Amino acid sequence: MLHNYLKIAFRNFWRHKSFSAINSLGLALGLTCSLLIFLWIRDELRVDHYHANGPHLYRIMWRQLSDGKRMAMPETPGPMSQEIPKKFPEIVQAAGFSNRHAHLTFTVGDKINKETGEWAGVNWFNLFSVPLLSGSPETALKAPNSLALSRKLADTYFGSPQAALGKSVRIDNKETYQVTAVFENLPENTSQKYDFLLSWDDFLKRESWAREWGNPSPETFLQLRSDTDVAAFNAKIKHFLRSYLGINTKNASRFDVELFLQPYEDMYLYAQTDNGEISGGRIDYIRLLSIVAGFLLLMACINFMNLSTARSANRAKEVGIRKVIGAERSRLISQFIGEALLLTFVAVILSLVLTSLLLPAFNQLSNKQVALPITEPDFWLALLVIMLFTGFLAGSYPALFLSSLQPVRILKGIISAPTKRSAKGLFRQGLVVVQFVISMFMIIGTFVVYRQINFIQNKNLGFDRENLIYVPLEGALLTSYPILKQELQRMPGIQYIARMDYHPSRIGSNTTWVDWQGKDPAVNIGFAQVSTGYDLDKATRMKVIAGRYFSRNFPTDSSGYVINEQAARRIGYKNPVGQPLTFWGKPGKIIGVIQDFHFQSLHEPLKPLIMWFGEANTYGNLLVRTQPGQTKQALASLEKVCKTLNPTFPFSFSFADQEYQNMYQSELMVSTLVNYFAILAIFIACLGLFGLASFTAEQRTKEIGVRKVLGASVFSIVTLLSRDFLIVVLIAILIASPIAWWFLNRWLQSYAYKTDLNWWLFALAGFAMIGIALLTVSFQSIKAALMNPVKSLRSE
Repeated sequence: MLHNYLKIAFRNFWRHKSFSAINSLGLALGLTCSLLIFLWIRDELRVDHYHANGPHLYRIMWRQLSDGKRMAMPETPGPMSQEIPKKFPEIVQAAGFSNRHAHLTFTVGDKINKETGEWAGVNWFNLFSVPLLSGSPETALKAPNSLALSRKLADTYFGSPQAALGKSVRIDNKETYQVTAVFENLPENTSQKYDFLLSWDDFLKRESWAREWGNPSPETFLQLRSDTDVAAFNAKIKHFLRSYLGINTKNASRFDVELFLQPYEDMYLYAQTDNGEISGGRIDYIRLLSIVAGFLLLMACINFMNLSTARSANRAKEVGIRKVIGAERSRLISQFIGEALLLTFVAVILSLVLTSLLLPAFNQLSNKQVALPITEPDFWLALLVIMLFTGFLAGSYPALFLSSLQPVRILKGIISAPTKRSAKGLFRQGLVVVQFVISMFMIIGTFVVYRQINFIQNKNLGFDRENLIYVPLEGALLTSYPILKQELQRMPGIQYIARMDYHPSRIGSNTTWVDWQGKDPAVNIGFAQVSTGYDLDKATRMKVIAGRYFSRNFPTDSSGYVINEQAARRIGYKNPVGQPLTFWGKPGKIIGVIQDFHFQSLHEPLKPLIMWFGEANTYGNLLVRTQPGQTKQALASLEKVCKTLNPTFPFSFSFADQEYQNMYQSELMVSTLVNYFAILAIFIACLGLFGLASFTAEQRTKEIGVRKVLGASVFSIVTLLSRDFLIVVLIAILIASPIAWWFLNRWLQSYAYKTDLNWWLFALAGFAMIGIALLTVSFQSIKAALMNPVKSLRSE
């Protein structure tokens, strides 16, 4: 019996090669896209899930009530990791982590390179499953000037992990560190990337502000006992910081700080907060792409169902004869679902080939290193589930429909293919509507996502990031800044020089220690703060709208402050220039107001900002404005001067526009993926439409011949054949537009600054959908209309 069913299946596939090819290709494309997304999601879900203590690891979050608003962040005071385990027996161990992505200069013999690493607490290697190749977890980061290297750095500087142990490394040409441990290179599925670790005592020594309880910046990780009730523990630590920050029940109503825990395994996917609560992050991309994968697979299945039911008349007599000779309906259903599963199996094999071919490009696009996990049983199990689900979904309706046909009517010749007026025909058209609703939704989504990303890339930030270069001030450049500036101003290609703590688009330091005349004591406002030097307004082309910027002509500017418009509004002075302002306990005057500029992600609203004078600071970044078209000469000048003044450090720099782009890598990646998948969704929908148009033209061949004999024009016949499909597309547009508006409007709410959802976007997407459908259908319609009526009618 099975042998006969297989023969019949292959015979039908071969007899209707075009329909079989369309079904196989549609399913294969849908499965390929779903498989690529599945591999990406699988990789995302595995990030940070390899630690033995993982289920009991947590990150301490800081929730602050300020200015009537609640915000949450992972930063904590520097002493937290050493103090909190003493107070709560539920904590097994804890460790601080700098999370600064420090780029330090390593010198070993004649090897001088920039390396990226962090500072971490003494318990780091006991908390996390980072295998040590040499050294002990207990002593690796215990002593001052301890240094733990990755295998990569050990091989680079010393030849092997064993040879590195006990050796010395000069860091930033300031201090010598001893290699106390070598750890295995971190896996790709980790969110914390570092090639070296330094001891926590060194961090607190280097950054004196980090020893203060009121300056949250580093992160604190801890391990709880397995029997700990996390909700109850959150309640215990909630007000832990009050005594350290001088907060009591009287002033807690206007300013308070709370602590709570976030599971370590969640922090990669849930990194965003809203109103003091963890709200989302990369998990939103997983949900989005999961929906896209489901849509693509559904569209491929709809193609299969549509074409199978449309061709039902071709197999009606087969069903009738089988029923007459005693075939049960269950056997017929099994036969047709079996054929669907067979076709799905072919599509799965084809999709595996396509996936393996597309993976290199997909990895480059998504910045991943995923591969087909052919050696893992769970992959094949998942693939089997997808194949069975797809096969049953695609074959269920055709099987139920064909098996329900009555043999008496079939053998009398009454059966015909479902028409647009029959219930089955309406169901088939409904499936086409679903396909084009999805396609329309993805076209509109592609337009809106592209516009938002383009809006981000081209928005006026309030400073000019073109021809602006950042150079870190380090080594001898810190103490020779006046000479450096003087030398660079004489070099070709350079227009302006300035210095600043942070990059203009990444100012992350905040404070509430600001006072002014008439300040409401019940209001506690958080201000962003940054120290700057002379000429920053010229180097960045920020606009001063009142007063002036720091100037060499006014020695008293060393105690002056420049604020942005947001700060001026919150402070409330009618004419702020010349008014008193106390910052960090240092009284001074406001000397200028600059136009608001975006110094954080566009996800965040503009905040009040205070700039204080720091021309003589021994830290920060050099900002260089180059002459237009002379970037190459400017870089050569920079490198020459920096190497002369700072020969023990490699020359490093970054472009302001590239730094800004890096802030939105995730959005750019997801936008590009969605664009490609939207194109594939439209192609799959058109593939099904092409098959249906082909079948419709074939079924109406004699009708077309009669119409041509009676004088119908080619245009009228093309219109006749296309009209039904266009009505379906118009219905899909009407259904998809409000759904897309609601979904995309919610997505745009995650940005404080966003593009508009204009009506013409939906109209443009609708016209595009109609145009694509017309192009797809018109080929078969014109071909049928141009057919010689003699050939189509000669059998009559």
